[in-house]
Amino acid sequence: MKKVFLPSLIMFTALFIAACSDSGNELSEFTGNEMEMALIPGSVEGNTTSGTLKIRERNDGRAQLEITLNDVISGAEHPVHLHFGSLSDNGDVATYLTTLKEVNGVGKSVSILETLDNNITIDYNNLLNFDGSIKIHFETSGPLENEILGSTNIGLNADQNEAYLNGAKSITSCNSNFGN
Repeated sequence: MKKVFLPSLIMFTALFIAACSDSGNELSEFTGNEMEMALIPGSVEGNTTSGTLKIRERNDGRAQLEITLNDVISGAEHPVHLHFGSLSDNGDVATYLTTLKEVNGVGKSVSILETLDNNITIDYNNLLNFDGSIKIHFETSGPLENEILGSTNIGLNADQNEAYLNGAKSITSCNSNFGN
């Protein structure tokens, strides 16, 4: 019995340590600094969405943006842009973020920022002070490319979101031009 028990105990202990190490890898990628905000709902062709943006600081200082958008169309892919200026400014595109893709009714996009399209470096702290906004477009090109499924002001403009969330202001279209 000892011959079977000791090797089994050693193997179980090794597997337990390996499993604990793997689950800790995600935690070790981030500093713990993060913020989450509700996305301003969008409505295109009778489809209304809701969701969140989470901005997390990675250990190397970069910002990871995680977007979750509920009630997207099955199989849909939607472009996501980081814009200069607030939602009311309708500013130029600063950079593309990872395309939002639907899986089981929920759209997901995860982007790690390093530079904007004009080669300006941006990290977590810069993003918290950035004069910008994020918009999720219905399509990349075509008649609905400037229609918005979800959006939010970020950085310096984040305090303006409440007016959009409570209906005092609304956004329905977008400027897809790049500003370099």
